[in-house]
Amino acid sequence: MRIIKPESLHLQAYAILKGEILEGEYRPGERIVEAKIANKLGISRGPVREAIRMLIQDGLLTYNDGYVRVYQPTLEDVVDIFQCRESLEALAVSLAIEQITDNEKKQLANNLELTYHAYQQKKSIELSKLDQEFHDIIIQASRNKQLIELLDVIRTKIHYMRITMVQGEFYPSFVSEHEKLIQFLVDGKETKATTLMKTHIQKGLEGVLMHIGNVQSR
Repeated sequence: MRIIKPESLHLQAYAILKGEILEGEYRPGERIVEAKIANKLGISRGPVREAIRMLIQDGLLTYNDGYVRVYQPTLEDVVDIFQCRESLEALAVSLAIEQITDNEKKQLANNLELTYHAYQQKKSIELSKLDQEFHDIIIQASRNKQLIELLDVIRTKIHYMRITMVQGEFYPSFVSEHEKLIQFLVDGKETKATTLMKTHIQKGLEGVLMHIGNVQSR
């Protein structure tokens, strides 16, 4: 992919590079060379430098010992991120119960239908996108701007970890949990919704840790 428009070059470079990182085109720990990226995109190094700075802010790139590298999460990073996500998304679903619109409820129902279909066909990349969309709808429905901004960074790292560390795998009951979450939202059952959201995210963490453990034991 190359830059095709003259305006906002750094934003275009940022979007392209971020997409490539989240799709697993770069290995964790791989060095990112500014000149090579600029040449690949067909632009000067200035916009690429700004895009890299933005990705460092996102946590997808790191700067150490004079080199920029793709983020390589540790086990401690994984646990820390999921702990933050658990608390923040429990708050999000609690707020969403009061704020969610009929249109957002329809979006969740449509997402669930597509998720069941993708799960039956074992389409892991599509499942990952649908799972993120499901949580995004609930987060946006909270109407809390600060919460939305905090979770934006966290969800990006979660998606990256899933792609690079567990190849998009999902535990068997996650789809049915999405269905229950929607029902609790619609019925206004705040305690059940927040409890289930916490359990849902804890299971996600357990799945990641189990997969990492299996890989390391091979």
